[in-house]
Amino acid sequence: MGARLLRTTRPGSSIRNMKPYSAWKVFVNGLTGQKGWERAWRDPEPKAQYDVVIVGAGLHGLATAYYLAKNHGITNIAVVEKGWLGGGNAGRNTTIVRSNYMLPGNREFYEHSLKLWENLSHDLNYNVMFSQRAHVTVPPDVTTRCALPALTANCGISRH
Repeated sequence: MGARLLRTTRPGSSIRNMKPYSAWKVFVNGLTGQKGWERAWRDPEPKAQYDVVIVGAGLHGLATAYYLAKNHGITNIAVVEKGWLGGGNAGRNTTIVRSNYMLPGNREFYEHSLKLWENLSHDLNYNVMFSQRAHVTVPPDVTTRCALPALTANCGISRH
């Protein structure tokens, strides 16, 4: 399977120009065979030159392209993918976005990342299916169970 090229925006348009999704559209299109949707993604011909080329349209690649465009105004971006959008590990499995990593600095980094996810569907006008849930860690043995309180206390992770 050859690589496909995906551009973050087409010339003269932006995410803001997209029509919003609504519960009514979902309902109506569900009754009519899903034929009334506008195409959300394009499959453009490659340009001769890009400011940034990102290999991989998984969560990391797409997030990098999105935040380069949103925060730095870089929109001449190519995302090259051999499969489909988000079809890697995140697309095949249930992705867990969490902030309970126990190395210094990681919790704060992932806590910030989690905040970015909270409004992403609204920013993109696309359901990224982000839903916050609890995460329970079950220690496999007594030794790990005894060490867990000290580890979590030092990282600012709450236990309930």
